Amino acid sequence: MKPMHRLLLAAAVTLAVFAGWRVFGQMQAERFEHTDPERALRWRADDPQALLALAERQLAQGDVEAAQDTARQLLRAAPLEGRAFRILAAASDHTGDHKRAFQLYLVAARRAPRDLPTRLWLAQRYLQQGQFDSAIAQIDSILRMSPQRAGSIHPVLVQMAKDPAFADALARALRPNPPWRAGLLATLRDKRSGDPVATGQVMQALQAQGGLSTDEYGGWLDSLLAQGRWGEAYARWAGAVAKPGGRLPLLYNGDFAQDPSGIGFDWRIRRVPGVLLKFEPATGAPGQVAYLQFLDRRVPGAGLEQPLLLGAGRYRLALRMRAHALHSGMGLQWQVVCAGPRGVVARGEPIEGEFGWRTQQVSIVIPEDGCPGQWLRLVNPLPAGAAQTVSGELWLAGFSLQPQT
Repeated sequence: MKPMHRLLLAAAVTLAVFAGWRVFGQMQAERFEHTDPERALRWRADDPQALLALAERQLAQGDVEAAQDTARQLLRAAPLEGRAFRILAAASDHTGDHKRAFQLYLVAARRAPRDLPTRLWLAQRYLQQGQFDSAIAQIDSILRMSPQRAGSIHPVLVQMAKDPAFADALARALRPNPPWRAGLLATLRDKRSGDPVATGQVMQALQAQGGLSTDEYGGWLDSLLAQGRWGEAYARWAGAVAKPGGRLPLLYNGDFAQDPSGIGFDWRIRRVPGVLLKFEPATGAPGQVAYLQFLDRRVPGAGLEQPLLLGAGRYRLALRMRAHALHSGMGLQWQVVCAGPRGVVARGEPIEGEFGWRTQQVSIVIPEDGCPGQWLRLVNPLPAGAAQTVSGELWLAGFSLQPQT
């Protein structure tokens, strides 16, 4: 082999060994950069991840000066590493220079927008200063980056929403429909995790800002009913609903002049297999007629009901109806059922057979206690079984409810 060839071969071998050693060193640095950063730095002195891990460990151990030095070394090795500014910010905060810490955290947030510790610190700082919109903006970023944190963050937001100013700011953040909106609203409405004051303030603020959907509004009122807070539910519903004649009747929309909304204390339409329900124009009378067709199947009820808020006393329900070939084991029946322990407090006469338009009246007695709210329902009084089968047609119209002396 010629001397020149031997020199070229030796150089190639040397380069290969050097390159291999560098690759091996890089692999070793990556292996230890999180678990043993000093060891990783012995293999690669400017490894960014190892420098970051070392600075964080030094800061956690209270060695502020060493953490600052390592953070500066990290910036020399990786000038775009925003988390280095978070280390410098935390060091300044540790030494009491809160103004500098705040400025450095702002830089860290710009340079490393997905760094959760930076977002958490800024959120806490803004909360302490009463800058709720800015604080919630940081929380919004956290929840978008780390949705799994919602389970711990949402209950905190609920408690903070007891403050009206925070509730207003939270509603402003919820209005654009961030990904965490549905989860937070569910936490607010939940019987265990929610808080009545916080829920009312956030939902009312959303409603005032035009940011509450129809389904969310209905769900809010239903959650109040489920919690036994019928009076509050009625007050919030009554403040927003149309009042024909300037006042609300005891039974709302009794002539079906508006299609039932299914919200608050309006009629509710429950889907029942074997029952078809629709509304038709009334002949010679205002409003509409509810038409029900029963398809000879077992049904527990008609799926037509309305919540009521009646105080203790006597009342009389009146309605008009007609039927065609309506057959069931014991006839259908109007019932008024307490939401509390008193159960059924009124039962109408059985509805059965073939008849033209006629009026039915039902006497209702609401007890002094155990009945915070009521449900008016058209039910099949028979227990589940073959006898529950219902067939035929029924028309309903002209509901009214009046107190009796």
